[in-house]
Amino acid sequence: MFLVSHIWLNNQFQIIISESASVHQKALDKLVGSGGIVVLNNRQDNVLGSVIVNGKRSVWTLTKSEGVELNERN
Repeated sequence: MFLVSHIWLNNQFQIIISESASVHQKALDKLVGSGGIVVLNNRQDNVLGSVIVNGKRSVWTLTKSEGVELNERN
């Protein structure tokens, strides 16, 4: 899971991408406190992506921390 937010600040879009909800909220609060406006909030639950290795499609984690979580479950 990762969180994506788009904030309009100083005539530019600021984009926050986080894996942690608490870190994401702190960054949002800081930008909104500076006068930013939240335009879009998304949550992506896609834990696994895929890559092609030696001509074969393989499942691959999107981030290092998600990979650690998967290894701990097994």
